[in-house]
Amino acid sequence: MQTQTKRILTFLHILSWILFVGVCIKTGALLFSFFVSRFINPVAALDLHLGLNLSDLMSYSIVHYTNLVILLIITWAIRAYILYLVIQLYRKTNLVHPFSSDVAVLIKRISYVSLALGAFILMGKLYSNWLAGHGVALNNLHEYLEGAAECFLMGGIIYFIAQVFNKGIEIQTENELTV
Repeated sequence: MQTQTKRILTFLHILSWILFVGVCIKTGALLFSFFVSRFINPVAALDLHLGLNLSDLMSYSIVHYTNLVILLIITWAIRAYILYLVIQLYRKTNLVHPFSSDVAVLIKRISYVSLALGAFILMGKLYSNWLAGHGVALNNLHEYLEGAAECFLMGGIIYFIAQVFNKGIEIQTENELTV
């Protein structure tokens, strides 16, 4: 049973690394495309990233274009940071003594960052809806601003797990003191 658990955790650790690299590449591509479209060639806004066309927004207002794209970049950077924290969680977890303060801090941090991600996605969605109400076409943007409710739910569940984990640390500490 222990070897199967170890194999599953190793697989999940490797999968986390793969997802982390992919999200970092996507964040970097958005950042690079934004700088090209903003400072070198405005035509790049036609295909910012995989069909994301924000050229109407750029022609409507450079300020709103900059704000929205920076908001998109921030949401993808936060996703990368969450995956980085998950990788750190796998690295610091010890199956012999699983309840440690380092792991508890990481779990709590993941919950807070997930809640922040949900807030940024929601802000982006509300901002894009406001812009769409002013007649700006935002092609394919909804694909980049999905999952606010899921992030809030995940953040809440992980926060609950962090509290249970803290209780586990207390019990483990008491058991070590009584022995």
